[in-house]
Amino acid sequence: MRRPHIYIYATLFALAAALLAPHPLTAALAVAATALWGEWLLLWIYSMRWPLEPHREKARIGGYLAAYDPRRKVYHILWKAEPTRSEFGIAAAQTIHEMFASLALNPSEYIAVVQQEKDRYIRFSTKIPDESRISHVESVLRTYFVLQGDLWVSGKIKPRRWIYYAAAAPLLFGLFNPVFLLIAALLIYHAHNIRKWYREAELFFSFEAVSTKRDIGTSRQSLETFAGAEAAAIAKMEKWAVVFTPRPEAAVEKEFGKAYESPVEKRGVVVKLHKTSQLLERMLKHDERPIYMQVFGSQDLATQLEIRIDPLANVLFWVPKGAYMTKALSHDLARIPIFYGGKLMSSGRKLFVGYDRFSRPVEIDIDSMPTSHSVILGPSGMGKSWAAATLLKRLVESHEDLKIVVIDPHGDYVPLAKLVGARVFEVPKYIPPISQLKNNRYLHMLLMEFGLAQPGADGAGEAEAAVKAMAKVAGVELPHEAHVTGVGHIVWDLRPLKHDAAAQAFFVSLILLWYLTQWGARPHAEKVETAIVVDEAALLLHSAKITETGLVTNTVLTLIRQLSMGGRKYGFALWIIAQLARHVPEDIVENAGFVLQLGGTTRALKKSLEVLALDRYDYEYLRSATTPRETVGGAASAGSRPYAMGVLYLSPRDLKYHVKIPLEPLLKEAV
Repeated sequence: MRRPHIYIYATLFALAAALLAPHPLTAALAVAATALWGEWLLLWIYSMRWPLEPHREKARIGGYLAAYDPRRKVYHILWKAEPTRSEFGIAAAQTIHEMFASLALNPSEYIAVVQQEKDRYIRFSTKIPDESRISHVESVLRTYFVLQGDLWVSGKIKPRRWIYYAAAAPLLFGLFNPVFLLIAALLIYHAHNIRKWYREAELFFSFEAVSTKRDIGTSRQSLETFAGAEAAAIAKMEKWAVVFTPRPEAAVEKEFGKAYESPVEKRGVVVKLHKTSQLLERMLKHDERPIYMQVFGSQDLATQLEIRIDPLANVLFWVPKGAYMTKALSHDLARIPIFYGGKLMSSGRKLFVGYDRFSRPVEIDIDSMPTSHSVILGPSGMGKSWAAATLLKRLVESHEDLKIVVIDPHGDYVPLAKLVGARVFEVPKYIPPISQLKNNRYLHMLLMEFGLAQPGADGAGEAEAAVKAMAKVAGVELPHEAHVTGVGHIVWDLRPLKHDAAAQAFFVSLILLWYLTQWGARPHAEKVETAIVVDEAALLLHSAKITETGLVTNTVLTLIRQLSMGGRKYGFALWIIAQLARHVPEDIVENAGFVLQLGGTTRALKKSLEVLALDRYDYEYLRSATTPRETVGGAASAGSRPYAMGVLYLSPRDLKYHVKIPLEPLLKEAV
């Protein structure tokens, strides 16, 4: 039970005793309880109807804006925050512990991490307006979060006047016991203070539930078992927060000393000793620190923290005090998803990908990627091309200024072309205007790699002859140069070459080379205008060689490295799609703006585990992935929509999501 509620119930009990058993002693107890705790009683009564929060006004501490609580003389400094990493459950324990240790909080200082739907905040509360101290806290937090200064002052609406009527209710009993006249006067005084020092909170920013556990001391094994599940349950709430502060050393020594000095014969002492020994083991073995913590949310949650609906939750959030909080150790903060998810703080064009494990929407800011090239990996049958086509359809529909170009070896994107009005060019009947590339050294190098040119040969006619030779594989005698200038979306359909892998590899490389050289010659744009998509990227590895430094390269891969790393500067984004991680050179995967790894078998994920540094939770999620065909019909719910499952990595902050990507059924129906 939280201590404010002890005050409230004690006050109610004292009032009932004074009414039912009139006596100078019960009267004195009722007056004393009302004087001490009557304000908590009225806050509790009023908050049943509408949440309250302490009055906070704008203040400045050097270069920092703060919300100042003049009654308690507390400054609240607020930042909008997004984590620079994505860690979850017990995997986040060490990072949280390092952050807590680096903050070096005093017992009178509190940190709160707040999630309000899509936005995350960090609040630093202190009684000392010391700019240098705030600067230190900010510098530590910037190691783990991207911060933007913000301000969270209270609302302007005072509590309604009906609180005076509630306070005056004891006057009804004044005829039976005159002491209730004094009690009513005290409550009216408290009501006056509440109207002076509190304001009605906005429902969107208020909390309805708070953790009620007084002591969460458990073994390390229990923490590792339940941390992930509790973090998952809390993350699913619409809004949540955790407030924490260090426990004073004197209080910890007193508690542990009392446990070990108690006679073993006493009932419950053995249990208490066992719990204390578990905490000491965690402190010694894992260097955990004693803390007070309190978790807030929007609903009841049956976890070890015992989060319950409480009218006083919002007041307790703004009036942190160790006596009202849960005793814990620093790694217990891993029960809260402090470092899960995150997003880039920008206002660029967004691409909706899907939903994370807590059914929250996940978006990519296509204008904020440090590099514009991206990689999508997934074994056959897991929805790789279907997912890519779905994302491209969303991209086209939500951003009319963006064009797409797809190099499609299997015809998987022809239905997409029908839906978005793209022009389909069959290859090799139609090819890009390679006449513009005559005497281009990259084209000559490509032809040499495929054995279609000799060193030092005249480049004027070699390209035309090479293309004709390769086109004959599909029975095409004379390829035509497609008119692509001014054309919107384009799909290059390579199905006529499906029986000759070498010819497919040549034309995939040729088409991509043409686009890369054309866009590379453009002036800097700093904004993506076209997304170029290459499916079955394994075809790009044809004739690739391994250098002395271990780099896998050929002509097209060299161009990709040169241009795609700064592709946004040239106005294009390159999406590379492959079945396995080993089908794409590691450095290209590692430097991608985003990487989407779809689920698969242990064999299919073997290289991805290494290249993407997948942890145990990522691997288990990917191994549990179902195919898109399994997510509709059969055991799936009636009318359900197909989806693909994967892990999404976002640069530059190594953000990670376990996502379900709703797939567009029309992409299959349009076949």
